[in-house]
Amino acid sequence: MEIINIDAQKLTEIKENKINLVLGFFDGVHLGHQKMILDSIKNYETGVMTFDISPKFAIGKDIRYSHITSLYDKANILEKLGVKYLYVLRVNKELLSLEKIEFIEKILKRINPKTIYAGSDYRFGKNASGDVSLLKNYFEVNEYPLVKINDKKVSSREIRNLIAEGEMKEVSKLLGRPYQITGLVIEGKHNGEKMGFPTANLELNFPYVLPKLGVYTGYVKLLNSRYKAIISMSTHPTIQELNDPIIEVHLLSYKGDLYGKEIEVQFVEYIREIKKFASMDELASQLEKDKEYAKNSLK
Repeated sequence: MEIINIDAQKLTEIKENKINLVLGFFDGVHLGHQKMILDSIKNYETGVMTFDISPKFAIGKDIRYSHITSLYDKANILEKLGVKYLYVLRVNKELLSLEKIEFIEKILKRINPKTIYAGSDYRFGKNASGDVSLLKNYFEVNEYPLVKINDKKVSSREIRNLIAEGEMKEVSKLLGRPYQITGLVIEGKHNGEKMGFPTANLELNFPYVLPKLGVYTGYVKLLNSRYKAIISMSTHPTIQELNDPIIEVHLLSYKGDLYGKEIEVQFVEYIREIKKFASMDELASQLEKDKEYAKNSLK
């Protein structure tokens, strides 16, 4: 897949590329997004246009814990779906000041897509004033309504809410895969190691939506391997309570040093709440039960 960066300061550099073009922010690249993309790929080469960051961030809104997928995550998912080109709009004041007709004339018309695919809620241009109806005056457009699965809306907002509630099985149904975050393994206090449960402490450099406090089963992807894991979102009430929760991951069958490595953590199932145990021995006993459950429940 070819990644093409578009800067509103250098719009003359955009080249014609007669393709099907799918428009949206695509946070999560959920099943609704995937339907549009897979339909567009059926009979023509396809490009996807998204933003490098949320436009909400550029106008000063707080975006902590607000994204399902980073640009890196999106690129990997889109490439696996068969997308040929990824157009990444750089969000800056020049882009945000483009009027809706300017966005069409200076960006979309220069690409000259064969057909545009977009959700019915797609907006563009200054103050999000442009919509799909306007696009239909200039291009052949396939418009997609909101998708529902078992009466649940397949939307990024709904998925964010489910993640925050720890409903990982429902999240997987709407994404078509487990919820995944990517982070760097940093050194912790080695408390888990002292109990025979060494953990990888995850440092995030992206504002992912964080699941609610609790213990989860899941997987860790490292290079080309995948390991069963227990994932903890906790403030360590038994050992030394923290002000902010941390993400710790125990890999069931991995031996080796993970410090400084980037890992992908997939959440499969919420299994219990975080509680304060009477002793470290009681905590260790519960962790053994968690480990056994993960070993038997994960494929």
